[in-house]
Amino acid sequence: MIDPQVRPKSYLRLMALVILLGLISALITFTFMALVHQGTYLLWTEAAQALGIAPPLFTLLVCTLGGLLVGLLVKFFGDHSGIFFEVMREFGKTGRFDYRNAPGIVITAFVSLLSGASLGPEAPLADACGGIGTLVSDKFKLDEQETRTLGYSGVSGMLAAFITNPFGGALLGLESAQGGVTGKAAYFWVLFPSLLASAVSTVVFVLLTGTFFETLYKFPKYTPRLVDMLYAAPLGVLGAVVGVLFMLSLKHLQQLFQALKGRLVLRGVLGGLGMGVIGALLPLTLFSGEEETTELITDAAEIGVVMLIVLGLMKLFATSLLLATGWKGGYIFPIMFASVALGMAIDLLFPGIPVAVAVAATMAGALVATLRAPLYAALFTLVLVQKETASVIAVAVVVGALLTAFLGLREARRAAAQAQTAQDVSHE
Repeated sequence: MIDPQVRPKSYLRLMALVILLGLISALITFTFMALVHQGTYLLWTEAAQALGIAPPLFTLLVCTLGGLLVGLLVKFFGDHSGIFFEVMREFGKTGRFDYRNAPGIVITAFVSLLSGASLGPEAPLADACGGIGTLVSDKFKLDEQETRTLGYSGVSGMLAAFITNPFGGALLGLESAQGGVTGKAAYFWVLFPSLLASAVSTVVFVLLTGTFFETLYKFPKYTPRLVDMLYAAPLGVLGAVVGVLFMLSLKHLQQLFQALKGRLVLRGVLGGLGMGVIGALLPLTLFSGEEETTELITDAAEIGVVMLIVLGLMKLFATSLLLATGWKGGYIFPIMFASVALGMAIDLLFPGIPVAVAVAATMAGALVATLRAPLYAALFTLVLVQKETASVIAVAVVVGALLTAFLGLREARRAAAQAQTAQDVSHE
């Protein structure tokens, strides 16, 4: 677990920088989320009441104008990806975050979230905090391995603040950014620094907010049963299929809007208009979905099975549409919303399945399919739903991860075969 070639003095200096990153990540996360919360209240509550415009029309106007601003910001700052999976995949290859892009992504994300986007705040914050890590490394002229360590630590610190759990941040950072060190060296250069940054960030964030991230979803008391392990497998498959469909939808919409690569403002407006129409017809699809998910749980019976499924699918479509049209934000909270909607629908269709099981298994499958991080998907789901569902979550994560891996392998083989066919044709 210890790199025998490292000098203790240089490693201790690195740990000091890691502690600083944990502090900075907590401050950035707290400030951004506080500004979004306050801005959303002023715009969607105070301004809406003062103007007296009908809610559907107000939603359409704000989302469309938000799309115009997003398009202008993307045109000014550059059309850089702010999608978490893509950002972390690139970091895995290079070991660096491009901190020059981070201010534009964060500002655009702030406008996106204020405009009612069906997006979460985690993706731009990961780019910002990871970018701070790379910037600090450049200032101190650290080597490639130390630079990668600080990048991991910045992202881990943000994620830890996000759920006030130091282990979650380190796990997702470790699982999401493939590349760099492997084996036991990963403990020394990635896990240990990430845990340290996450611990500091968690404490600072709790001191700033005064609260820990509590279990969000309140379900009736649940006692584990063996039969629920059987239910968890198909529910995990369902969640994984939904997650895969979301990623495919995002991919195809990105390809569709590639034609508007040179018309960024129009592209942003189209995304805002789409969000405005969806939000006006289905208000629960607006915003990240954290508060709206609670309403799903409370009013599931009144909403009904069909509408729960519609809400879940339209939430994910809105998220993929916004990301494809240049809006900035994350998809973790929308995935959570859709998972809860589908889980509640399953509970209404099959009352014999405990609601906690239906939601936890569906959510675990969807998260592992979209984040490609099994341990984090399990831990994060366990934070959201009562701990008694741990065994169900474990089964759903395994099933969801295997299904996702199988589909990914199948797609890779198909792409390779098509490439080989194209090469053979070119040689004829």
